[in-house]
Amino acid sequence: MRKISDPELDACPSCGRSVTQIISAPNLAKSGSALDAGNIEKHGFTQYKKSGKGVYEKTAGRGPEVISADPE
Repeated sequence: MRKISDPELDACPSCGRSVTQIISAPNLAKSGSALDAGNIEKHGFTQYKKSGKGVYEKTAGRGPEVISADPE
């Protein structure tokens, strides 16, 4: 595993065989301070919490206060 910003490798440092860079899914935090409202807003995201069947209320960020599957 290497960072995407690391210099590109042409060959394996151990055996010398050619290598191909494969980009995998990022490792994202699922709880803790990374998901607090201030951090979410600081990075330009909006967070909603499910409050009923097809209804979501905003908990952080910019955007509508409520998103609903039922048009009002």
